[in-house]
Amino acid sequence: MYQSAGSIPSTMTTPLQSPNFSLDSPNYPESLSNEGGKMDKKKCRRYKTPSPQLLRMRRSAANERERKRMNTLNVAYDELRMVLPEIDSGKKLSKFETLQMAQKYIECLAQILKQDSKIDNKNKNKSG
Repeated sequence: MYQSAGSIPSTMTTPLQSPNFSLDSPNYPESLSNEGGKMDKKKCRRYKTPSPQLLRMRRSAANERERKRMNTLNVAYDELRMVLPEIDSGKKLSKFETLQMAQKYIECLAQILKQDSKIDNKNKNKSG
């Protein structure tokens, strides 16, 4: 699958065998790059560092987006808490506790549905 260094086909050339390559060339590093040393200037473009004012504006906008995201998430947790059965009337469940309670509540509802379907099947078999 892999070829050893000694089995390189003769059609392939290494940089040392290339007609553009010379150690004495003033463009020695470029002679190894694409198209015989011609550098693409678009790839080397450097961008100015944004001004501190622009950075503050970007950070402020990012902070606002994060606050909005967290607010939306907290509202969703509050809505989930409203549909869960209450354990302690005065205690607000933490986010983790809310997720655990929701998982257990869903499991209980699934068990109730299974039991109801078993009862329905027994009633159908008796009447039929």
